[in-house]
Amino acid sequence: EGEGGEEGEEAEGEEGEAEEEVGEGEEGEGDEEDAGAPEPPEEEPDLPGVQIWHTKDIDLFPAQSRFGGNANRTLLAIWRLNEDRVSVVGSDLETSSRLLRGWETALEETDEPYPWGAMFGRPYADTWAVDTRTGERRRILTRVRHSWPSTGGGWMVRWDGSAYHSLNLRTGEEYDLTSAVNAEFANVDYDTPTDVTPPTGFGPAGWLEDDAALLLYDKHDIWRVEPDGSNPTRLTRGAETGITYRMTGLIPDDDDDEPGIDPRSRPYLSLYNEKTEERGYARFDRGWAGAETLILEHASVGGLIRADSADVMLYRVSAFDDPPDYFVAGPDLADPVQVTEINPFITEVAWGRAELVDFVSETGRDLQFVLLYPANHEAGTAVPTIVYTYEILSPSMHSFRVPRETDYYNYTAWTQHGYAVLLPDIVYQAREPGVSALASVRAAVAKAVEMGVTDPDAVGLIGHSWGGYQATYLPTRTDIFAASVAGAPITNFVSFMGALHWGPGIAEVDHWETGQARMEVPFWEDPEAHRRNSPIHEVHNMETPLLMAFGDDDGVVDFDQGTEFFNFARRAGRQMVLLVYEGEDHGLAQEANQKDYHRRILEWFGHYLKGEPAPRWITDGVAFEELEEEKKRVATGKR
Repeated sequence: EGEGGEEGEEAEGEEGEAEEEVGEGEEGEGDEEDAGAPEPPEEEPDLPGVQIWHTKDIDLFPAQSRFGGNANRTLLAIWRLNEDRVSVVGSDLETSSRLLRGWETALEETDEPYPWGAMFGRPYADTWAVDTRTGERRRILTRVRHSWPSTGGGWMVRWDGSAYHSLNLRTGEEYDLTSAVNAEFANVDYDTPTDVTPPTGFGPAGWLEDDAALLLYDKHDIWRVEPDGSNPTRLTRGAETGITYRMTGLIPDDDDDEPGIDPRSRPYLSLYNEKTEERGYARFDRGWAGAETLILEHASVGGLIRADSADVMLYRVSAFDDPPDYFVAGPDLADPVQVTEINPFITEVAWGRAELVDFVSETGRDLQFVLLYPANHEAGTAVPTIVYTYEILSPSMHSFRVPRETDYYNYTAWTQHGYAVLLPDIVYQAREPGVSALASVRAAVAKAVEMGVTDPDAVGLIGHSWGGYQATYLPTRTDIFAASVAGAPITNFVSFMGALHWGPGIAEVDHWETGQARMEVPFWEDPEAHRRNSPIHEVHNMETPLLMAFGDDDGVVDFDQGTEFFNFARRAGRQMVLLVYEGEDHGLAQEANQKDYHRRILEWFGHYLKGEPAPRWITDGVAFEELEEEKKRVATGKR
């Protein structure tokens, strides 16, 4: 407007002259209008679609993007209403803070001094005590992985890998709580590489009122230790019987509002015998001089709760061949009354049974496996057997599972189809996950064959994710399996170390050495161990037909792990079928896909373990133009 001209072309052509005239400060009608007009907004630039990743990033960009980085984090603050004052406790968005009882002291924890450990599975942190009135901060713990405040707020307890230590927050005095106690508080069964072995139970079991004492776990028992380390007392006698005692958190006669456990109460304890798979409950005597066993059965016993307004208890019991039912009883759980009858059809259906079997691994370890017998099994008859692998599976002995097609790894469904199912325990040696699995599984199969239950010529192997890795690895190192099925497996121990879990945005290398893979060191420090435990590096020696399944949107184990192995197997002339479920993640979510996978597993094992005629998708594959018809065949249950 103003003196810019009426015609667009003329105004554009005289732009420089118009700007010069305005610059000379001449006034006019147009100038008066411009004086009150808002400044035109600056035009936003067209931004590139680029991400910036840096090797110093503790959280990778995908994780930051998923969780909003620091944008959604908050600082802890106290609003004292009577003083109309707000005190900020946290000093940095990267730290975590919490208030102790009374609100006079807060704890602030930061891993900022230890970025390498935070990135690669060896986290440490410093802890600061903060006076919430003055803001004064003092560092109380340095480079600690496991620490816990007392419920009363007067103490900090830390674990150093072999013993518990306490710190009096008021006096600053430190005490060794357990080094002199004749018990092992470290988790000696923890078989993942670590520079700090975690404590049994992953921390204290609780505190008594007024911070009078804390409760600690060893492998079997519960200990009472005063916070200055005095008077350590073993409260239970599990070491003598092989029973593990643990606090349940159910303390019905602790009715006061004080933090911590009233020592006059009688808490309930859970019982578990890992050698027999017995489970149950006990209760402390008055004064905690001992614990009375209330129930102990060869079954899964759990879910203990108390009625809100009556001294009545409810708990649940189930087994492999017995659906979970609820029982009502008094405080001592005597004379329980069954109040439910879930799945009564079970009495009308042929069902298998579960047996716990001891065996010795090829490395000399005493282990166990669960053997699920097929329905209507005749004693002395060797039958086709499916071996399902993961890690420690014996605690699942009493799991009741209704056979259904949407649960594609359903043990019960397999027993209904005439298979025995073997669930072996696997323990691991650092840098040898595949070798360790082979030493456990092969010995378990040999034991089942020796028992006369398993037909040695009809053994199948199956697993998913980590179990899928084992179901891919073992067939490349042994020929004892007639067929294998691997769901979403890790196949390449070189490339997968550099992969991402795209779902949470976590790098595999963050936990490759100290997590489930247990490789302890990166590839370049021990390349031979990585190759020795990698399925793909011996794919050319695989004699076992392999069925592999992947979702092409897997956010945990990248789909590339499947295509890599498939292409290597194809080039090596191995027998393999890859099922690719479109749009699926690490587990199948769509019912049609769940049923399809379940049915194809049965067809695969039916052919290779039972000698049933093979559908063409097993022997020759399916052409693109015939795929829809093949999908319909399986969806309608046709053979």
